[in-house]
Amino acid sequence: MLGSNQEKRVIVILGARSGTSALSGTLSLLGAGLPQNLMQANWANPKGYFEPQDIAELHDEILASTGSSWSDWREFPRDWFHSEAAAHYTARLTEMFLNDYQTASGLCILKEPRICRLLPLWAEVFQAAGVVPLFCFIDRAPREVAASLTARDGSSMEQGLLYYIRNHIESERDTRSARRAFVQYDALLDNWRDVVGGINRALRTSFPLAGAEAAEVDQFLERNLKNQSADKMEPDGWIEVLANSIHKAFSMLTIDPYDPVGLAAMDHARAVFDMRSQEIRTVQDTDA
Repeated sequence: MLGSNQEKRVIVILGARSGTSALSGTLSLLGAGLPQNLMQANWANPKGYFEPQDIAELHDEILASTGSSWSDWREFPRDWFHSEAAAHYTARLTEMFLNDYQTASGLCILKEPRICRLLPLWAEVFQAAGVVPLFCFIDRAPREVAASLTARDGSSMEQGLLYYIRNHIESERDTRSARRAFVQYDALLDNWRDVVGGINRALRTSFPLAGAEAAEVDQFLERNLKNQSADKMEPDGWIEVLANSIHKAFSMLTIDPYDPVGLAAMDHARAVFDMRSQEIRTVQDTDA
């Protein structure tokens, strides 16, 4: 239980439409605790989302309060995290988190894609809840992420790529001082034992790679979990070029979570995105 004397740790799964559910399901089968208030599976995720429904809904409320939404590609206002509203939501999220995970063991999983843009708020929640956060990113080819969003929500390829960029640059920046691991979705499906072994080394966890739990993972992870595949087309415009550069940087960070070349590439991507974001707004305003 989270109330025991054992050190309480939570693995925060970061990413969106990139295999986060597959990774969360895998780690839960290997012993990590899940929230009580689980989001129901549906056609878009037939094996389940492995995320707390109530926390997702409160995240939507937070985003809406600032004029944003889960699919917004704009930067979340950084000054908001120092506001009275942030303190209010810290208290609500802390209570919700402790209730959702009250029966979980000393190691649990928190997966909810909106966290990518709200990590400074969650830093306060984890401190208040007395848990140690560990972060695990799962990355996927940007075109596949965008295609998955198109299939689920009917969004455009550009919107999906912008969503990919924003979530990656925000969450990578806000976890640089934390213990973290990076994995690739294809690698998880191809050889999950190698991937989880890497997570064990990076996060100092001890997930089993054999035995009954491992056999359950073998049954759980199937190649048909992946419904989108990236084609070999040349990138279409600077947005996709930028998304691909982030994907390449995350590949470097998969080998070393603090690789200086990978970090420099992410810093450059964030600077370019900040500089060129006005172009997107201008085009979208014109189209409207």
